[in-house]
Amino acid sequence: GEAGDHGCSRLSDARACAAAMVLEATMVVLDTSEFMRNGDYPPSRIEAQQDALNLVGGAKTQSNPENSVGVLTCGGKGVEVLVTLTQDIGRILGCATHVKPGGKPHLMNGIQVAQLALKHRQNKNQRQRIVCFVGSPVEEDEAALVKLGKKLKKNAVAVDIVNFGEEAENASKLEAFVSAVNNDDNSHLITVPAGPHVLSDILVTSPIISSNED
Repeated sequence: GEAGDHGCSRLSDARACAAAMVLEATMVVLDTSEFMRNGDYPPSRIEAQQDALNLVGGAKTQSNPENSVGVLTCGGKGVEVLVTLTQDIGRILGCATHVKPGGKPHLMNGIQVAQLALKHRQNKNQRQRIVCFVGSPVEEDEAALVKLGKKLKKNAVAVDIVNFGEEAENASKLEAFVSAVNNDDNSHLITVPAGPHVLSDILVTSPIISSNED
């Protein structure tokens, strides 16, 4: 093929290409706390997050038809699983549109429930990944986050964090967490400051999405 043509154009390439596709189960942790009412990420943090969830879900399911994606929220009264691991993108799209933001964020609880869901995935050949949206101040202390990160790394769980909304305040805690969980560059911290841009537009070019296209 020509330069830049890394599609599976020829049949002989198809096998190699299929092998290169990452087989993955991804749990997406959404922040649904009181802070998500803010309108600094248009049209609001909660809606910007839903758009970004649609993007992540679509990218994961398109990159490999055997990938599965699940969604849970950590806000309000605690952690709620909206969608268990599924290959049906229709169940992911818009699944959080009815969620009313409120209460405190429960970040560590959300990540722990996500890890449990991944542990019980049906296809044990799938790699495990958590994509976590953080749009409110992280209340847990750094030491607890680092301890959780090391546990996730030991259990071969990769974590991508989207840090938006309270990004400056949360940066050092989330950096420490991601560096604890990171194994061979499999985990990323994406920081999105408020501004004239759209959350999902920033994610398109980030490793969270682009790494599905290798």
